[in-house]
Amino acid sequence: MRQSSPETAETPGIRIIERVVFASEEVSVGQARQWARKLLDRHPRRDDAVLLLSEIFTNSVVHTRSAAIGVVVLVDDADGVQIEVVDEGAETSPCVCAHRTGDLAESGRGIRLLRALSDQWGFIEEPPRCVVWFTLRATPPTTEPRG
Repeated sequence: MRQSSPETAETPGIRIIERVVFASEEVSVGQARQWARKLLDRHPRRDDAVLLLSEIFTNSVVHTRSAAIGVVVLVDDADGVQIEVVDEGAETSPCVCAHRTGDLAESGRGIRLLRALSDQWGFIEEPPRCVVWFTLRATPPTTEPRG
């Protein structure tokens, strides 16, 4: 699956199944999760997709100056899924930074989960927007998890 902005849908074999915009508010995180659960109801990686969407959507709410956050879901011919979260960017770029990650830490797990569960992930900064995306194959790889 090509990793790019929502124009990806023009690539043969890849189609947008839905795009939506939510307010940049904490309550929208739950709304985005519920929307994705319903949209990906029968997808074999639904739970992973919902968890990762929740993480990157939350990062957008917490770290960006956006009033609204867009979400795009694309699928390919092999039922792989790509989810893109689009916001107005922040002072810093998404990264795997040094955060306290003990059992009681309140942050620092989102990008680590993204790295562990997704097949690929990344971000595209094109001011005035930033797109954080991840892809999931329909069936998870059978190799050792990445660290």
